[in-house]
Amino acid sequence: MISFIVPAFNEGEAIRLTVETIRSVAATYDLVGYEIIPIDDGSEDNSKEIMEQLAQEDSRIRPVYHPENKGLGRSIVDGIHKAVNPQFIVVPGDNDISTESLSLMLHFKDEAEIILTVPLNKEARPIGRQVISMIYQMMHNIFFGTSVGYLNGPGIWPTEKVKALDLMSNRFSIISEMNVKLLTKGFEFAEVPMYLQADEPTRATVTLRNMLEVIKVFMMLVVELNLKPGRPEKKPLNRVKIHFGR
Repeated sequence: MISFIVPAFNEGEAIRLTVETIRSVAATYDLVGYEIIPIDDGSEDNSKEIMEQLAQEDSRIRPVYHPENKGLGRSIVDGIHKAVNPQFIVVPGDNDISTESLSLMLHFKDEAEIILTVPLNKEARPIGRQVISMIYQMMHNIFFGTSVGYLNGPGIWPTEKVKALDLMSNRFSIISEMNVKLLTKGFEFAEVPMYLQADEPTRATVTLRNMLEVIKVFMMLVVELNLKPGRPEKKPLNRVKIHFGR
């Protein structure tokens, strides 16, 4: 009983590969009642047609179509609000998560309310992106006390609790915003390792537009969680230790 949210913008045939990855892992764990929610964020290629075909082949696939590009953040939020299962997982439409990593996440999905992932092979990303990611992570840990390995990666989250959040991000800050708001509310979490796919990214994510939103959302979080009068008191991190030998 889990929803797979698959945001996609001009991913083409990679969407089909992503769905195949999800189906393969779901079959391994004998998942029942799962759904796949691909979101076409105003793609200019054949992404919509591929999603339509997949939905005709499998009733568990329930696409969302944006007539124009709204950004990764809005795509994920729309997917969350369409999800009907108690947990959801975000799987990028470019098939960036390996079968092994997705399997590990699902294996431990009931260990905590939130399952976070920590990439082990960060060298799979360009050095500039690694440096920016490190600074980004450090700033969030300092200002919000979120002492976790990685805030902006794939994970598993409680659907209804995330639906109750007021999420501001339109683009790449969405996952970190969601995690910061949940972690500072004291929801329990666990971390599992993951491997990024070895292929080079087909599209740059470190753009001026994305960087401006990262700064904007970070400042809004500082105000909301640290400076706003009458703000709720931040709760200590509620970490669950996973025993990987089981």
